[in-house]
Amino acid sequence: MNDFLSILRPADYRFLAGLMESPFNLANDAKFGDLVGALEKEDAVESRKAVQDEFVSSLRYLGSSDLAYAFRSITGSEPGVSFQEIVRDVASGLKVARPTGSTDREMVEKVATDYATQQFADLTAEEQQKMLEELGVEKEKAAAFIKRSAGVFALPMLIEAFNIVIVQGLIKTIIFGTIAKIIGSQLAGRLFTFLVGRMPWWVSWIGPAAWTLSIGWTTIDLQGPARRKTIPIVLYLGLCSLRERLPQNPDDK
Repeated sequence: MNDFLSILRPADYRFLAGLMESPFNLANDAKFGDLVGALEKEDAVESRKAVQDEFVSSLRYLGSSDLAYAFRSITGSEPGVSFQEIVRDVASGLKVARPTGSTDREMVEKVATDYATQQFADLTAEEQQKMLEELGVEKEKAAAFIKRSAGVFALPMLIEAFNIVIVQGLIKTIIFGTIAKIIGSQLAGRLFTFLVGRMPWWVSWIGPAAWTLSIGWTTIDLQGPARRKTIPIVLYLGLCSLRERLPQNPDDK
C-alpha cells in the first residue's frame, strides 16, 4: 500500500487528516497531524514513511469497531482491518460492485469511477445536462450525448465523448459533493478552501453542483460512524490516483 500512498502530496495528507479528526477515536489524530506538519516542512523519505505508516494504522482502526481494535491491541495481534476490506465495505455502502482490482490503487479507482458514473446516471436528464454545461460542454453536444446514451454511462464512453478535463470535472464534482454531504458544509468548506489554496489547478473544475445538488446522498448506507470517515477517505484516495494517471493540464505533474 505504501507504493500507492507515495503518489499523495503533503496537501493530500493534510486534507485526509481533516477527514479523520474525531474527539472519540482510539487512533492518534494528534500524532498524525504532527507528522503531516513535519512532512509539510520537509518532504523527506523519513517523514513521508512516518506519515504513511501512521495513516495506514489510523485508517485500519477507523474501519474496525473500537472493541475489536482494542482486543487486537491487547492480544498482540495487528489492530484494525485490512485496507482492501475497508475498500470493499465502502463499495457496499456506496452500492457499487465490489472492486476486483488486484492492487489497492486499482480498487480505490474502481470504486471512485463506478460511483461517479452511477450517480451521474441516476440524475435526471435535466440535471445531467446542467452538470455537463457547467463543466463547459456546449448545450447541443451535451443534449445529443445524453440522448444517445439512453441512461447508460461508463467511464470509457465519457472519455470518448468529452476531453479528460470534462470527465475529471464530472468525477470531482460528484465525489467532492458527496464528501461535503457526509462531513458537513462547515468542515467541507474549511478543507476545500485549503485545497484551493494549495492546489488550485486541481480543484478549479469543481462546479457549483458540488454544493447544490444532493448527489447520491439518499443512496449512501452510513450505518455506524466508521463509514462517515472511511467513505470520504476512500473516495478521495480514488481521486488522487486518477489525478496522477490522467493529468488535466501540462502543469499537473
